Amino acid sequence: MGSNDDLNSQQSDVPRQKPTVKTFHDDIGVLNQLKKLESEGIPKTALHVFAHDSEGVDEVVGTGGGLLKGLGELVAERYNERGDELRNRFQRYGFDSDEIEKFESDLDNGAILLVIDDPDLRAHCRGNRRAP
Repeated sequence: MGSNDDLNSQQSDVPRQKPTVKTFHDDIGVLNQLKKLESEGIPKTALHVFAHDSEGVDEVVGTGGGLLKGLGELVAERYNERGDELRNRFQRYGFDSDEIEKFESDLDNGAILLVIDDPDLRAHCRGNRRAP
């Protein structure tokens, strides 16, 4: 019989696959993608949206009342973090510093990132994986 420590060390030997990240340059694009994923049965708990654009961020993170007001029904979380908070979040997803720097740059330039964080969905979305 192994201890819990043995079990935990065995689990940590399995490498964690990184989530799929899709980049959008407008809120309609991300909304259409989210609706498509929903229609394919992708659970909202696997979907996370990041945005920095000062004009569109209210819509994306849920404080606006425009086209994206229903976005909260399609995703688990919406983020507008910057700096260390953003880097820490992407590190928890398993991305390295070069990838995080690229994501942060994309966000600073107005992109919207959709992170699909569900191992069962990665094969489904792999063809759309965005290389940093």
